[in-house]
Amino acid sequence: MNEVEMKREALASSLQEFLVLCDQCEEIITGRQKERTPLMDFSSVVDSLLPLPIDKNSTQGCTLKQLQQMVDGCTLCKLCEKRNHTVFGEGVLPPRLMVVGEGPGAEEDASGRAFVGRGGVYLDSWLSSIGLSRTKNVYIANIVKCRPPENRNPEPDEIAACLPFIKRQIQLAKPELLLLSGAVASKALLETSEGVGKLRGRFFRYEGIPTLVTYHPAGVLRNPDLRRPVWEDMKKIAAFLEIPIPGRS
Repeated sequence: MNEVEMKREALASSLQEFLVLCDQCEEIITGRQKERTPLMDFSSVVDSLLPLPIDKNSTQGCTLKQLQQMVDGCTLCKLCEKRNHTVFGEGVLPPRLMVVGEGPGAEEDASGRAFVGRGGVYLDSWLSSIGLSRTKNVYIANIVKCRPPENRNPEPDEIAACLPFIKRQIQLAKPELLLLSGAVASKALLETSEGVGKLRGRFFRYEGIPTLVTYHPAGVLRNPDLRRPVWEDMKKIAAFLEIPIPGRS
């Protein structure tokens, strides 16, 4: 038992002793025997007066600002060694839609901003086609916060190191709908081995949040045949959020 825990236990014991003393005083003043006050739970009082120290390495209970500070100083995996910037995420909170991608690319690593390269411009065009925008009602983040070398897929240990960050980020963002962009994001958060082709087109739940899966913008840029399925996914998002698609009745 550490010093703080010993003080907390002593405080709880002293509070209980104080109640006993009050009973004894009442008996002396009234001249009548009083039924002893039952043992009470003083945990909330103790937490208020002597709170346990916060684990600065834990995402549990942290604010968004504290989470970003943790990400900025993170050295939990080898991706930290060659990064220029961590890429936390950006957009509007709380969002109607939160997009979770794979990880930063070269432009993101250079700027510290999420989805600002070609793929990011393409993603913005998807969102604007259904009346959404990162400046109005969308929040964007990635599974890993540092750029994998040569834009390779993040490795399992790198994903595992970053998962607590993105999970807490989603909890704090409180989106109406979650969109997982690409196989890395969908496999990590839905804990599945299925690819995007089998996952897209149907709703899932991630910690109670309605969730859709679509292809990553970078993959669609490489394979234009994926544009039609992505458009179908965008229409599904618009229908769920009850957003009229601009230019369509």
